[in-house]
Amino acid sequence: MSSTSHESSGQSTEIGTITSPDAPEIRVRNYYVARLARMRPAQHPIATEQRYAGCGLRADLRTIDNQDVLREWEFKLHADYRAIGQILAYVALARKEWAFRPVRGVVAAFSFSPEVALTNEVMNLGLELVTIPEWMRAAGGLPRRAASLPSLPTIPPICLN
Repeated sequence: MSSTSHESSGQSTEIGTITSPDAPEIRVRNYYVARLARMRPAQHPIATEQRYAGCGLRADLRTIDNQDVLREWEFKLHADYRAIGQILAYVALARKEWAFRPVRGVVAAFSFSPEVALTNEVMNLGLELVTIPEWMRAAGGLPRRAASLPSLPTIPPICLN
């Protein structure tokens, strides 16, 4: 995997499978992890950039909860159908690595394409879809989304002849 992807700003954020530590999604992930105890009190971080034996793939975050369930996390700014394949691969690799103990997949993003939730539900994938709070966008150096304003009514022109 030797592809290089670029953001619209022209700044390189991914080379092969290694994401630059200053990439917005990594900064958001690090901010989220630093506040994990407040966001998800039953979860405890184990590692970030968790690599799997025998391949170059890695999960953004691995956590364990009070019931001893591992979670593999993938952070996205916007999650689409590609995030499903990515997290399913990570869950499979983690289950194999951990002798098939319970492992759940988590996709965390500010927004999700509609097909993500639909596929998760219809295919019974059991993925957790976590919406990252908008106020965390600043951690990634991302602008906050403008609140959508209600549309104004259109007033037809009046002819005064």
